[in-house]
Amino acid sequence: MPKFAVYYIPQADDPLYRLGTQLLGYDIRARTSAPLPSDIRESLGSFDVAWTTISQPYGFHLTISDAIDCHWATIPSVERELADLFACFDSAHPFLLQRRSERPVGIWGETGKNSLVLLYKPNEHLRMLHTLLVARINPLGTGSDYLKRYLAQPDQEMPPHQVQQLRLFYSRVVLDNWYPHFTLLNPYTGEDAILMASRLAHLFTPYEQITVDTVCLLIQSDDETNWHIYREFRR
Repeated sequence: MPKFAVYYIPQADDPLYRLGTQLLGYDIRARTSAPLPSDIRESLGSFDVAWTTISQPYGFHLTISDAIDCHWATIPSVERELADLFACFDSAHPFLLQRRSERPVGIWGETGKNSLVLLYKPNEHLRMLHTLLVARINPLGTGSDYLKRYLAQPDQEMPPHQVQQLRLFYSRVVLDNWYPHFTLLNPYTGEDAILMASRLAHLFTPYEQITVDTVCLLIQSDDETNWHIYREFRR
């Protein structure tokens, strides 16, 4: 069963995109591998390609609307809905991301298999776009990995409002629990996640503010294949 998602992906000639792509080892725009330059590898102190096993198939991106299971016949409807919704926003009001200065790189998950993510704060226009897409596009799908994990362990403790989010939107990392980020390393199994987060933060220091002027509808044919861009929408 395929999946769809809505991501922000910087343009191919953007230095931010090149850096993130080299780190992940996969260029989602060119759909080719991307070698890590020796100077970047040295700046990280140590690097294991296994640290991008989970993050690599997605390419360098920032999630606006999560990966949702669907039927192939649904994808044209998702495409039309996304086009209509994106056109509702005045281009005079930019979608902006501001790097979180107090914690530019987050360390998520469990020790020994962390996700290291580059964190940003959205402006109100981008948060409105996220909310609208979640409300209108996610329900066009049939489920998600989040929902599958919950159904496999229905006795796990979860706030009632998050259960409702899973039921309606197939995700509980939405609305006020949406923290825009670029996933860099996943799973990070190195010895010092704090030190690696510091090194990554230094590496990405120049990219303090980002203007999101396009969004991409992406498709994953099945769990064994990389994601690819189905269509890109420009302001």
